Amino acid sequence: MPIYNSNSFRFILLFFLQIGMLFAQNLSQIDVLTTADGLNFRDVRAIAQDDSGLMWFGTSQGLNRYDGYNFKVYNSDKKNPFFIEEELFTSTMVFDKDEDALWFMANEDLFKLHLPTDSITAYNEPDGIKGKVLGVLKVEDGAIWIITEDYWSTKADKPKQYLQKYKDGKFEVMASISRINKGFSRLSQDSEGFLWWSTPNGNLKYHIDGTLLAFYDLGNYEWHGSEMHFVASFFDCNNRHYYFPHDGGIYVLNEENQSSERILDVDNEFGHAIQDEEGYTWFAGQQRLYRMSPQEDFVDYTDKLLDHFDYTKINSLFIDASNLLWVATDNGLFKIRTGTQMFKNVFKSSKSGWGNSMRGVFEDHQGTIYAHCENKNSLFSQDVTGKIDTLKLYAESNEKIELHYACSFFVFNKAKTHVFTVGKTMYKINLETGETVSYDQFIPNLKVYGPNPLIRLRDGRLLFGYILSRLLLFDPETEKSEAVFSDDFEFDEVSDLAYFFQSKTEDMIWVGTQNSGLLKINLNGSIEETYSIYTNPSVSKNNILVIDEDSDGSLWIGTYGGGLNHISKDGTTIKKYSKAQGLADDNVTGILRDKKDNLWISTYNGISYFDKQTELFQNFYTEDGLSHNECNYSSCLIDSQGNYYFGGMNGLNVFKPDDVFKTSEPPQLRFLGISGYNSKNKSSFNTDYSHNKFTELTISPYDQYFQLDWTMPSFFNNQKSTYSTTLEGYEDRWFYQGHKASIRYNKLPAGDYVLKVKGTDAIGNESAAMLSIPIKVKQIFYKTWWFILSALCAAILFGYSVFRYRLNQVIAMERLRTKISSDLHDDVGSMLSGLAMQTELLEINANEADKFKLQKIATISRSAVSQMRDLVWSIDSRRGTVDDLIERMQELAEELLLPMDIAFNIEASTIINPNKKLPAEIKQNVFMIYKEALTNCLKHANATKVNVSFSNINKGCELSIKDNGTNTPCLKYTGLGLSNMALRAEKINGQLRFEKEKGFGVILRLPFNL
Repeated sequence: MPIYNSNSFRFILLFFLQIGMLFAQNLSQIDVLTTADGLNFRDVRAIAQDDSGLMWFGTSQGLNRYDGYNFKVYNSDKKNPFFIEEELFTSTMVFDKDEDALWFMANEDLFKLHLPTDSITAYNEPDGIKGKVLGVLKVEDGAIWIITEDYWSTKADKPKQYLQKYKDGKFEVMASISRINKGFSRLSQDSEGFLWWSTPNGNLKYHIDGTLLAFYDLGNYEWHGSEMHFVASFFDCNNRHYYFPHDGGIYVLNEENQSSERILDVDNEFGHAIQDEEGYTWFAGQQRLYRMSPQEDFVDYTDKLLDHFDYTKINSLFIDASNLLWVATDNGLFKIRTGTQMFKNVFKSSKSGWGNSMRGVFEDHQGTIYAHCENKNSLFSQDVTGKIDTLKLYAESNEKIELHYACSFFVFNKAKTHVFTVGKTMYKINLETGETVSYDQFIPNLKVYGPNPLIRLRDGRLLFGYILSRLLLFDPETEKSEAVFSDDFEFDEVSDLAYFFQSKTEDMIWVGTQNSGLLKINLNGSIEETYSIYTNPSVSKNNILVIDEDSDGSLWIGTYGGGLNHISKDGTTIKKYSKAQGLADDNVTGILRDKKDNLWISTYNGISYFDKQTELFQNFYTEDGLSHNECNYSSCLIDSQGNYYFGGMNGLNVFKPDDVFKTSEPPQLRFLGISGYNSKNKSSFNTDYSHNKFTELTISPYDQYFQLDWTMPSFFNNQKSTYSTTLEGYEDRWFYQGHKASIRYNKLPAGDYVLKVKGTDAIGNESAAMLSIPIKVKQIFYKTWWFILSALCAAILFGYSVFRYRLNQVIAMERLRTKISSDLHDDVGSMLSGLAMQTELLEINANEADKFKLQKIATISRSAVSQMRDLVWSIDSRRGTVDDLIERMQELAEELLLPMDIAFNIEASTIINPNKKLPAEIKQNVFMIYKEALTNCLKHANATKVNVSFSNINKGCELSIKDNGTNTPCLKYTGLGLSNMALRAEKINGQLRFEKEKGFGVILRLPFNL
């Protein structure tokens, strides 16, 4: 039996203890993509990436295009608009940038998919293909090479395999060998540009002109009765030649001295290899996956893969543009981050789940980091060299000291040689020796179960206590203490204090509580401010776990269950952030500010980075390197070297902000397409722009809605990528879209817009540039300028037509009136005048009896002539002005009044426009009212004078006809004269009234001026 001395045993024991705790990084950060995510079939045979960053997966049931969120499936279903003849993928596929096309093999036939048009070209015998296609390769100069065999098509006794190159639309044979066995062919290129053809006969090295340069037999074995010499090869960036014999392991061939070296001695046979940008080489066998460092250290990833899902075969390896490793298996895809680890883990145990639960974190004057592991009642430490140790605590009596979970805060004395903490009592720990002094006199000020807050003030004093009335100030140098509040100070007691933060304002302390919200106390013994769920403004929860004062004097507070709250400097507003706004979890346990004054926030479910300018959160989880997603309260620190620490349920997570956001290439945003619904056509539309250039999207006014889709080809945990958008011309600020890579607009007003999108990937890298999508929403036809102009012209034309029609009607009416008045005057007037004259002649020779009758007839005739003359004048359009009306009124008065010795006066001096043309109806009715008024004066009044006047008042005119007669019973005459005047006034929208004092008056109010 081997014998170990005690020192050796202690060394070995310490070594294995440290293995479980030191920087236990998650070497693999693995994500998966399976049928549960939308992959059309689990058996993935080939992988490629196009120039837009979209991924292509060939399965045994078709081809998938993956944009990070959705799959576009090509298969042999004739109902599928993306139809391909063959869907059983058999080998590698490659992207041809020059033709923007994807070359792929399905059922041992070769096809080319033109990506902008989704058109398929099949290549076969007329294109120079020699039978079935076994492999395809795109070499460094962009040329396409294939391996074919004519076993199934040749009639010769000796079938062959061919090495062919694509030239001018045809495949040309560059070399050939005898075909021994079906398949077993692999084509690769070394870093010097030479082609290597792994065949059943051995490994052949060719110049790109088809010249055979060398032959290597790297291994032989029996395969179903045949001797097989097929061995797959791989070349790294340094042209190191790896090959994989059938009996297992990985070898390196030295061509110069024809020697080989086995660098991995395992029984597994390998078939695939690839090198990432960090210089690590990945090797895959049937089920095994290894990573080899540049120093040839191997890490087996197989168990890590199987922890995610089961598979039986690895079909292909692929490194995408973001240096993400894709592993294609018969049960889905693995995505493995190959970059530098963002987060390191200190004091992490090998136990899965909850392990070493860490609380207080602090740094001494030598740069050693300490943390309290509450479940092991120990202080772990790590010095600047990385050495891990445990500080053993003991009392002066050599009694062992155990720090209970109540010890969550640790603060130094002035010299940083001792640290103070409070649990069931207050302890002073010598960091050099571990000797611990207890201050049991403070037990009444502390609670045994649960954390006790503790803070070191800028003047060196310590503040601690779990209720307000028992808050103490302790001077570590003099060891004297005093109460903050005097015994006679009256206030409502507040218990379960949780966190202290010293304000920039002298003597002011912010106090977070478990049940009463946030308090601001003055160390001179007063309460200055209170914020709770009941105050205005209010906090989201009364349980406050952490406080931090910003550079502008505002406050950030983390709550238990209420997320993050921001209190403005003046205390008038409180803004709340929760999971709905992107925070990792609503239980906030720690806040650290970086050099950019942005926040790093620990929660119960990951760590959040908060950009205060954009108000966007970026979250990190175990897959990003955290030891555990749940972070602990009172467990965060920024050390003197700029390292950030957050303690959790299994060790400390250590990082530098600049390292977290370090990336080789920022991700690119890509526009995918537009979809929507057109109400006019009653149909949906979907246009793919992933491979088509466009200058502007045109939206029809009948598009009920439209949706724009984009992606950011950063495929690791891409479901955690976040986006913000703004629509210039419609929106005046950025809107956070969360993880959604699309936006929908309904009935957007007509106009020119630009949709701008910016994104951040799962590890916090912002997109290289904003995505700008010009959008033109067309105006509906009846709101367009040409339609409005046409409608206006049509309205003008219609109005003009109506005007012309009415004008013609008026002219015709005027002509008719003139004709009627002329005919009446000339014909009927002459006849009536002749009748009167004839009657008068007959009267001369008539007897007395007939004279009376003839006089009556003559009188009636002349009266008819007079009445007809008035009627003719009223309808004659040639005499239609105001002056004509007044003139006729003058004539009528002379005819009627003067013979009766009645004087009259017509006053028209206020008339503004004597030449104003009066409508025939107004002229006729005004005149008839005037005539009726004079007639009444003659018949019913014993007047000697009549006054007629026109008066323009406001927006109207009054015609007054008034006599100086006396009131006689005759005025009660029941004839139709007065009522006829009222009807005539109503026809012309006038108002008529009668005055019976000092004579009789008729006043006509017209709604217009004369």
